[in-house]
Amino acid sequence: MNGPDPVARKLARARMELVLGHPFFGAMALRLFLREDTSCADLWTDGVALGYNPNALASRDEEEIAAMLAHVILHVSFEHHLRRRDREPGLWNKACDLAVNGLLAEAGFTLPKGYRFEAGHAGRTAEAIYAVLSGELEERPGGGGKPSRRKDAPAPEAAGGGEGNAPFAGKLREAEAKPGDFDDAEATRRRQSAAGEKDAPDKARDGATTSSVGEVRDHPDLAGDPSETRRKELATRLRQDVSQSLRSAADMGNLPAGLARHLGELARPRLPWAVVLRRFILSRAVSDYTWSPPNRRHVHLGLYLPSPRSQQLGDVVLAIDTSGSVGEALLRAFCAELSAILDACDTRLVVYFCDAAASEPLFLGRSDPLPALFPKGGGGTDFRPVFAKVEEAGLRPACLIYLTDMECNRFPEQPPYPVLWAVPESARNRPPFGDVLELPAT
Repeated sequence: MNGPDPVARKLARARMELVLGHPFFGAMALRLFLREDTSCADLWTDGVALGYNPNALASRDEEEIAAMLAHVILHVSFEHHLRRRDREPGLWNKACDLAVNGLLAEAGFTLPKGYRFEAGHAGRTAEAIYAVLSGELEERPGGGGKPSRRKDAPAPEAAGGGEGNAPFAGKLREAEAKPGDFDDAEATRRRQSAAGEKDAPDKARDGATTSSVGEVRDHPDLAGDPSETRRKELATRLRQDVSQSLRSAADMGNLPAGLARHLGELARPRLPWAVVLRRFILSRAVSDYTWSPPNRRHVHLGLYLPSPRSQQLGDVVLAIDTSGSVGEALLRAFCAELSAILDACDTRLVVYFCDAAASEPLFLGRSDPLPALFPKGGGGTDFRPVFAKVEEAGLRPACLIYLTDMECNRFPEQPPYPVLWAVPESARNRPPFGDVLELPAT
């Protein structure tokens, strides 16, 4: 009886090398089923199977194959197989590659030949990189700068693609793009260069030829028109696997800092949204203390310490998306919790209502009751007017909270103050900056 073929032996030894030398990657690799596929460029995964082309791997050594395996495992760990939605598959693969290859090198792997890395995209999410590659955002030549929205055309509505929770909501790098330096012909050339030749085959299904190396494909359960509930079920199950693998690697003292930084949030339990909101706001407050009366908690120990008198907080800006897609019950629950938090602080609440344009501000003091904030919605959504109004008014808020369904892709430049996007759990998109708070359906 013939033994395993040489490529199968290489794969087995490469996976064992990951188990022993890179335990996080090894644990995740063992969860994928091997499938031979001579039509792919080298490797692909959909979060269930690990497809490989024996012809392409025959010339690779085990160290290279181990790095290639780690590459597709990062795609799975960052849920790239769950987040594409209706984005172009070839360009999405390029964006995902640029998002993970820096982490791959940081984890101690040598990038295999043909696997791209650009320092200018380090720290960005796949969605943000895709926006640059597709020409939705313009970027200064040379990379390393923060992309800015094209000045010569309105930004298109987002097609979707949220990551889930904060671990994947990476921030874009700082810099400015010069107005007017965008060239449509250059954008077209960049899109074609990033995605491959127009006529080049780049399908993402079994039996179809593909030009992507280390390819990520959609999860098989997402074929057709899957429900958002099913997508979240898959993400929840995956995060449990990632969490277990992270803990195993940490227990062995072999967890790369980059992975701990980007994926570590998955190992922590999710807090109720009200707790997250309270922490976000109160972390910006400055406490004021008094000696009269002293803190009773320490008197029995003979310690006389000041007791907290009040918490001072700069202006808190609340922007409410009035495009008609934020539910009234959700808005009522959110505002009730916000009112209770601000009652503990000496602050001023500045409220803006916004769809395609922003209203004049509504100023509310600590003693003012929070009115019923249920305006009727208008047309589309644009996030930029509220930030422009804040700047025009000369406000320097402690933070800005934007309650929206995130059905928009018109974002401003990142402001100098903290931003929290409060969105329903079913929201498909994610912002290029700030923190995200998911609100449950009510």
